[in-house]
Amino acid sequence: MCAICINVIVFAQGKTEIYLKKTPALPRDSCNISKAEAENFYNQVSELIVEVENDIDALNEQVDQNADNNEAAAKENAMKLMQQYGMSEEDMAKMKNKDLSDEDKEEIANNMMMQQANMSMDEAKKLQNMSEAGQQAYATAYATEMMATQTYDPQQQAKSDDAKNSYQLISEQQVIIGKINANNTKIANLYAEIENDPSGKKMLDNIAKWNSQWTNLIGIDYGQGKQMDSLYALMKNEKIKYCEKFTPKYRNALRQHLSIFKAALPDYRQMADITDQLTKSQTGISTPPESKELMSLQSLKSYLEKLKDVSRYKLYYPEDN
Repeated sequence: MCAICINVIVFAQGKTEIYLKKTPALPRDSCNISKAEAENFYNQVSELIVEVENDIDALNEQVDQNADNNEAAAKENAMKLMQQYGMSEEDMAKMKNKDLSDEDKEEIANNMMMQQANMSMDEAKKLQNMSEAGQQAYATAYATEMMATQTYDPQQQAKSDDAKNSYQLISEQQVIIGKINANNTKIANLYAEIENDPSGKKMLDNIAKWNSQWTNLIGIDYGQGKQMDSLYALMKNEKIKYCEKFTPKYRNALRQHLSIFKAALPDYRQMADITDQLTKSQTGISTPPESKELMSLQSLKSYLEKLKDVSRYKLYYPEDN
């Protein structure tokens, strides 16, 4: 009985939340730490990444297996649905052609849209780009037209409701995709701003230049020790400044990254639910419930990849002397 309770709790939490609890917090200080501490943190996060990757691979395999197991049923259900919406025998035959052209696909989609919703694909695209007020006005006109249509075709109501539901789901899906893409761009910009800082490149160029000069003096015996010590001190100080300047910025980017990711979790779930509803409406087949976490797990993995490199700007360790 207890085992069942634990399984219910785990499923309710979801794999993503469980991994979040296992994700280590940022180190207290990413510059004033030993090399062993930096390596331990790197390895700890790397091990967690492997766990997440294994779960992602397992879920993808489950999705593929589910698709293979239900391929015949999905095709049959899709064809029945197309017949229900009045697809012609000619279009049905075209759909079975693997080399179907884009023009034919567009024509079939347009025919289905007209059968389902008495609306062309061009009208649907225009509706998507309308303002909210424009969509409401269009919906009013559409409803009036459909009431007239139902006088002659009572079955049109059911077809239209299905079409409107699908269209609404697709519209919601597009909104969520836009939000997720915006978040991904925001996250990428957090790190790009640090990577593209010209002062960082200049500091690295200085370190490389002094290191080259220091290396060229090795093995030469004419009292170059002081010069080598001076170059080494320059490199050491520049490496310390490099860490002190860019590590706080990187840590701040990580905090913002994690915050954006956590705030987006409902979007990932809604996206998965909508995709499942659309798949079920089009094929009659549901996706495995566990696979709905694929997007959030992949996003978590992206964060962990950045987190493991929290000491990337620390170039100097006293124990390396």
